[in-house]
Amino acid sequence: MYTKSIFYYAVLLLTVVLTIFAKPAVAAKGAVLDGLVAYWSFDSDTVDIQKQAEDTLTELVATIDGDPELAPAGDCVVGECILLDGVDDYLFVEDSDPPRINRDWEEITMECWVKINALDDSWNRIISLDDMPANTKVVTLYYDDDDNRHGFFVKVNANATQAAQHLIQEDIPLNEWIHIVGTYDGSEAHYYVNGKMEIKHAVAAGTITKGGLLLGIGDRSDGVNADAIQGYIDEFRIYDRALTAAEVKNNMNAEGLDVSPTSNKLSVTWGQIKARRR
Repeated sequence: MYTKSIFYYAVLLLTVVLTIFAKPAVAAKGAVLDGLVAYWSFDSDTVDIQKQAEDTLTELVATIDGDPELAPAGDCVVGECILLDGVDDYLFVEDSDPPRINRDWEEITMECWVKINALDDSWNRIISLDDMPANTKVVTLYYDDDDNRHGFFVKVNANATQAAQHLIQEDIPLNEWIHIVGTYDGSEAHYYVNGKMEIKHAVAAGTITKGGLLLGIGDRSDGVNADAIQGYIDEFRIYDRALTAAEVKNNMNAEGLDVSPTSNKLSVTWGQIKARRR
């Protein structure tokens, strides 16, 4: 009787173990592909920390200035990420001629994960598409410690976000990862924090023209180190349309892109992207 009981429980335990391991693994959710035009994952296979970081989609290069660090995966959101010192570290992207990314858009979305380590009583541009120093076309995710604000700033033609009305009127959170997204649909700008829309406001219609892509990552695009951030940036993406609220939440929970790698690293071709678009 005793031997039969041992045998019964052994079989039961083996059945449970086999059932658990027989379940298919749940695939990681990927970011939205429709309208995606640029994606800097900042994973180690796309970064030469002394020189450049590569856009996974187009292989467009972001030139690295200063002495930023490639932070280990344990300190980041998805894979590795970039750590900037707030002094002279930033990444500069200037598209080729002719441009790989045709940037003449009526809509745009910019998103990333960011972890700010310190404030410094000034404007600080996390991501900035701009034409500095002219400052006539600007789309930027930024914070302003001097006036205790953060948000998504859009300047198209003579129309612009009004900082005292259209930004979150408090300091950006410190020492914690937050997912931030700015969308512009040709008439309204929206700013999301951790999947929740915090601010929306009207911006008169106009295209965000200037030819190819020109942007600063961790500072503005003219490299004067006036608006540098101190902290981490991970999973930076640009779309040529305004994402919906549901898509923003999807991307907050995403781990990279939902595509099959072609080698032992994540490598995405335009053919794969186009095949997934609506």
